[in-house]
Amino acid sequence: MDLDIVNTPYWVFEFIKVIIGYLLVGFAWPRFVFAKHLHEKSMIYKFSFCVTVQTVLVNTVVLCLGLLHLLNNWTVRAVFYGVPLVVLYRRVRPSVEQVERWLRILTSNRLKTLFTWLYRWVMERGRRMARTLRAHLPEYLLLGAISVYALIYFSWGAFQVHSYGSGDQYVHHSRIYGLIQGQIFYGGVYPEAMHCLIYAIHTLLGVRAYSLMLFFGSIQGVVFLIAVYCLCREIFGCRYTPFFVLAAMILFKADVDGTLKGMARLQWTLPLEFGLAPQFLCVMFLIRYLREEQKPREEGRFAGYILGTDLFLFAMALAGMMVSHFYPVIMASFMCLGVAVFFFQRVFSRERFLPLVAAVLGAICVAVAPMLGALASGIPFQSSMDRAMQSIDATDGEARGKAYELYEMEERLQEGQLSTAKQLSLIVTTIGDLLHRGFMEMSGKMFSGWLMAIIPSVLAAYPIIKSVLRRKGISIIGWSQKRGIASLRLDAYCMLAIISVCLYVLYIAPYFGLPEWVLGAHIGSTIRAVFLMIMAIPLDAGLIFLSGWVKNAGIQAIFAVCLGAVCIWSCKEGNYHGYLFYELTRYPSDVAVMNQIIHDYPRDTYTVVSPTDGHYQVIEYGRHEELPAFVQGVEEDRYSLSTEHVFIFVEKKPLDYAQLYCLAGPAWLATEGDASLIRGSTEIRASEISKEAAEKKLPRMRTALNNDKVLENRTIVESKAYYWCQRFMELYPYEMNVYYEDEDLVCYHFLQEPNAPYDLTIAYE
Repeated sequence: MDLDIVNTPYWVFEFIKVIIGYLLVGFAWPRFVFAKHLHEKSMIYKFSFCVTVQTVLVNTVVLCLGLLHLLNNWTVRAVFYGVPLVVLYRRVRPSVEQVERWLRILTSNRLKTLFTWLYRWVMERGRRMARTLRAHLPEYLLLGAISVYALIYFSWGAFQVHSYGSGDQYVHHSRIYGLIQGQIFYGGVYPEAMHCLIYAIHTLLGVRAYSLMLFFGSIQGVVFLIAVYCLCREIFGCRYTPFFVLAAMILFKADVDGTLKGMARLQWTLPLEFGLAPQFLCVMFLIRYLREEQKPREEGRFAGYILGTDLFLFAMALAGMMVSHFYPVIMASFMCLGVAVFFFQRVFSRERFLPLVAAVLGAICVAVAPMLGALASGIPFQSSMDRAMQSIDATDGEARGKAYELYEMEERLQEGQLSTAKQLSLIVTTIGDLLHRGFMEMSGKMFSGWLMAIIPSVLAAYPIIKSVLRRKGISIIGWSQKRGIASLRLDAYCMLAIISVCLYVLYIAPYFGLPEWVLGAHIGSTIRAVFLMIMAIPLDAGLIFLSGWVKNAGIQAIFAVCLGAVCIWSCKEGNYHGYLFYELTRYPSDVAVMNQIIHDYPRDTYTVVSPTDGHYQVIEYGRHEELPAFVQGVEEDRYSLSTEHVFIFVEKKPLDYAQLYCLAGPAWLATEGDASLIRGSTEIRASEISKEAAEKKLPRMRTALNNDKVLENRTIVESKAYYWCQRFMELYPYEMNVYYEDEDLVCYHFLQEPNAPYDLTIAYE
């Protein structure tokens, strides 16, 4: 049968549906429902509100409906469609006469009047948006261009392979399917925010769950970059500096293992990466809350305390991380620790300390309450929660052999033969060496030297400048205002340096014999963003000083030249980023053929026999039988499949499961990735089916997926299935045919009477 295996228009259309679905549920819904609160707020505030509050809201609503055993398509639609209708009614509050008049107009003029209203409304909204964008049009255009480029870059693998890039995505797909069936925490208690949001988009707008899991990761990768931009806007004084950070983030080569894997994870739909955007927003709003001069409330229950929207969004961002994944909470805690160290006096002031504690406790309660309710109802923790606790066991630092320099220092100190000055020098040198190693491992050789120069310089220069100015009775703010450089953020530079040190300390914790709270692949993208902010400090200070003598048009020209130079330098050989990689679990043709079956055959009229990964694509439309179970079944006394159509997928070249497959594409998007860095390849690794493999004993594994992961076992199963199909075609040449075949894969199809299915127990010979 001829099939369009590429079928690019179909996947492009699915991609567009995923984007529109996310924008409608994630942004349009809260912008409409909470329009009164968001009125006259900044664009950054509105973006942060939608990313944090809407995530927590959707998670809470879906899980509470599940706890009450009310979770189904109709209740979710009633809530998320009903609330905007109620809000609309409260805003309009039409009288009976107005309703009758509208009905008469619609009855007489019909669609013409409706389209006229819609046209006027769209034009009015367009004029408002144009007025908002006009003041910062170049910045929005730049941010939009970077976002589109990043969206193409992060989604390239999904268009090339059409399957999930990480094996973990199949587990998360099963949790979404559990929500579709009305069961929360399918497989155990685990942060569900990403699953709940995808489930809401699927239920409200009908977007396929498989398409959402395939493309949603690239969208959350772009949201991550915009969150980095928001934090940069809060730290840097020049409004153009954040674009250097974003351009470097998306263009520069990741030449270390942890950073490359961290960037690759941004293209996959995973809960940890879903929580990275709230992580940066949490830090940003904590800085805002502590930095801005605010007066305490003068009356009411909270008199004497400083509250406000910044504190509210700080709490919501913290809750958004906790309902997404716990690793971003750990990373954000160390970053917030750096902020707290810098603003030590304000954190522990009477006006701010108790509100901060209340915000943190409130965020924890909001995030944890549904989980506690599920535990109380008898749902256990997911197994990965236990593995996470084991992975941060205190012995991990020794087991990996990372703390040997620390132990060597301790032995020399215990000898007691060094003077006090030499002991202090040894401690400082060892700690510096450990930090430098952390810089090398996560930033690479090219940047680690610059970081080791910029961070100490900033940390040393700030207190010196502050003490000198204090002697003259001038504050840093007053000094900068006198010289026309009021936007100079010396305090922010110092705070950023402290944040970076705290983040690197988190990474190198095993070097000090401490638990390994976060793996390098998990923290890679966060560290990459922070160290690029450090690299941008000299540029930001230079642009700010120039602004004292050069007009804004001149600054824009200088910025354009500098940005062009950065882009040209990054595009040089050895500097430009490479294509990312996938954990390859299926052939692209496997996905395409199964998609064609779903499209052509009625629901629940067919059974697909394939390895475990195909189960998640077909689960909502037809039945699925594990290939190892099928091979085992045909060797029993009697075995049959009860649907009218049966499709059997057999890999003629059994795939080495979850191999690191390096993507490829046009040179304008990326260069060929460094396969040796991740021990991957641009070639697909696979074995060959054979008669000898088919005659071997069928392996017994605890689950079918465990069997699929072992190449030798997979080869045996695929070989047995292939020769069984050949034998079945000999016996029933008119019933069974080849539905699709290429050099890697063959799909067989046979038709049967559902009420009298074939007995499939035949010998291979």
